[in-house]
Amino acid sequence: MQTLNGKFHYRSYCPAAGTATNPSSIAAPWAPPGQLTATTDASGAISGTLEFAPAVKLEVKGVVTPAANGSPEGVDLTAEGLGATYLVRGYFGANGSIAGCVLAVKGDLGKQPAGTLGSFLLTHG
Repeated sequence: MQTLNGKFHYRSYCPAAGTATNPSSIAAPWAPPGQLTATTDASGAISGTLEFAPAVKLEVKGVVTPAANGSPEGVDLTAEGLGATYLVRGYFGANGSIAGCVLAVKGDLGKQPAGTLGSFLLTHG
């Protein structure tokens, strides 16, 4: 079983509507760069904190998911704090990174509407 232990750089992206001066984008930066500090216990339970600034922290909980039906091992996470809730599903890459999708369930700190779906990347750091 792979684990999510240590510190990771976090980046997320979501679609952005165009304006008169900026074209639409399918992958504009969503949240500012963050840092995830996490641990995984022997059962595969994950806990940690995703920090964007000293006063902007989300509690992260979830599990490592086994490889199945051709998909690699991954993570199912919930990140909550400051009135916001996100669902995160990602897969372990060959280089130790984790990539996948993030869904804003409520109270997005970046002011996106509930239901916004984007991508994320975690890299060791």
